[in-house]
Amino acid sequence: MKYNRHHLVTASAAALAVIVCLALYGALDGLELKAYDARFRLAERLGLAGGRASGQVIVVGIDETSVISKKPLLFIYDDIGKFLQLMNEHGARVVGLDIILVHKQSDKLRVAAEAFAAGDPQTKKKYGEFMGQIGERLDRSVLGPIMDASANMQIVQVVHGDLVPFYYGVSPFIKNMTIADASLTDGDLREGDGVIRKQRLQGAEKKTFASALYALAAGREYPGSEVFLNYFLTGSIPFYFFDDVMGGRIDGNKFKGKSVILGYMSSYEDVHATPLGRDIRPSGLSKKSGRPNRSGGGRMPGPFIHGIITETMLTGTQLKEAPPYWNVVVLVVMAGIALASASLLRPAWAAAASAAAIAVFFAANLALFASGLYLRLIPQIIAPPVVLMLVYPYRYFVEERTRRKVQKVFGYYIDKDVLDRFLETDSEALLGGESRSICIFFLDVRNFTMLSTKRRADEMVKFLNFFFGTVTEIIQKHRGFVNKFIGDGILAFFMTGEDPVTDAVGAAGDILRETKRLNEEKRFHEFIGDWEVGVGIGIHYGEVILGNIGSERKMDFTIIGEHVNIASRVEGLTKDVGSALLVSGAARAAAGNTFRYRHIGERSVKGVQQPVPLYTVEEI
Repeated sequence: MKYNRHHLVTASAAALAVIVCLALYGALDGLELKAYDARFRLAERLGLAGGRASGQVIVVGIDETSVISKKPLLFIYDDIGKFLQLMNEHGARVVGLDIILVHKQSDKLRVAAEAFAAGDPQTKKKYGEFMGQIGERLDRSVLGPIMDASANMQIVQVVHGDLVPFYYGVSPFIKNMTIADASLTDGDLREGDGVIRKQRLQGAEKKTFASALYALAAGREYPGSEVFLNYFLTGSIPFYFFDDVMGGRIDGNKFKGKSVILGYMSSYEDVHATPLGRDIRPSGLSKKSGRPNRSGGGRMPGPFIHGIITETMLTGTQLKEAPPYWNVVVLVVMAGIALASASLLRPAWAAAASAAAIAVFFAANLALFASGLYLRLIPQIIAPPVVLMLVYPYRYFVEERTRRKVQKVFGYYIDKDVLDRFLETDSEALLGGESRSICIFFLDVRNFTMLSTKRRADEMVKFLNFFFGTVTEIIQKHRGFVNKFIGDGILAFFMTGEDPVTDAVGAAGDILRETKRLNEEKRFHEFIGDWEVGVGIGIHYGEVILGNIGSERKMDFTIIGEHVNIASRVEGLTKDVGSALLVSGAARAAAGNTFRYRHIGERSVKGVQQPVPLYTVEEI
């Protein structure tokens, strides 16, 4: 392929497309996040995601609706205390409290009693003290078990900004208690859509809840500062309802040595969006709450998300982000594919090739995603359309205009396939003329002058039309171009195949065999009677000038040069040597080994100083 102004322009357009895509990196983050979520859903739907949780994390959920229907929420303090005692008895290693018991019930009940009691101040105070005593017992019902259980197991208590448990002030004195940040974030990805994909492991001042659980369960700190959640583990994390655990319906051995997360399961509070395409509520919650178990926009209770983060770190299955330069390399490759398609193919085929490249990249990207490697999809996947949109307006108005002009000039007398091959090289050079080494093919009907004196003119014209039609089809079948008809002869050339001389020799063999068959079947009889048609064919190889030659009134695409004359002279020698086909030494040197050539000597040719070596082909 020749590199000219058109190629420079299209290459510049591709480079501009890459620059545009790189400039849009930040602006397209929102679209990339949507694509991130779509890959999660698609990988899950196609069954590409694998792996199971380590089994070291258990989530216990308090169905808030069910609990409130049984008792006032303030009495949950006593139940949480009993839960901690039960986990201590079962030998749990860590209990994570994703619950913030904000109110000190002794103060809360005292103030409430004094506010609503009737009578004098002394009476109000009396009721206040009485309710305060009840509140103190409630406070001790949870704080006492925390103090006792922390002697044998680790406890992780969440806080959220200024929202802290009522015993926060004494937490430094509670053995084996870790205070952690309950915040769920989207890491360093652009925030705004509320979907939890990438969790930071360090809050404003404290570790996050999941990172504290991991450190206690694994006995070491997590090496990274943030982690992509592996939501594919969702279905393999054990979950039990709080009232089932407290009712003894769950085997206590299941909790031995495990990290247990306790939290509320609510449909309106501490519920977060996830990349999954369905709401995640543990099995059974739908029966208690009357809500569907798998629907909606991928919402999930906070305690379960903390469990997924912890298990992601414990199993080492977090999505690993590809190095930034990978994204740039892929972007350039995608743009390069589109550029090659736009340069080599017509618009429809280029669009199809680019679409195929996008499909292959998407499939590979999805497979990498499911296996744990996160490579951006946007803007890499839009690079090919951007390239085509930048390249084809130019090609349509400049290159396609030239292409249409060439097709108009040559379309009537050049085979379409051959013309398309010309157009893929350099259409402007075709209009202006160029030098090229080609295989030249001359054919002449033997004794035609004598025959024309014996038959009517209309019979001769019909004969030539019939015979030349057959010969033309054979030449075109072998990737040749019939340039012109010269009386009873044909000038053709071959240049588009890998071995033009072999193409020409193959065409010559077919023409000679077809002529013999037509003679034997007397197919020429209606035109020229019993006259037997014979032909001579000369084949030569050399550099000629191809161009559109003529005047403003008459133009003709042809080949000129001394090698055209030599080819004609070689054909003229077929009568002298008694062979229907002669191949010059130059053509033999350029030919492959498909046919066996036999040297028959050298002959002087008019206009050439040195004798021309001549060959014939044994199989023909």
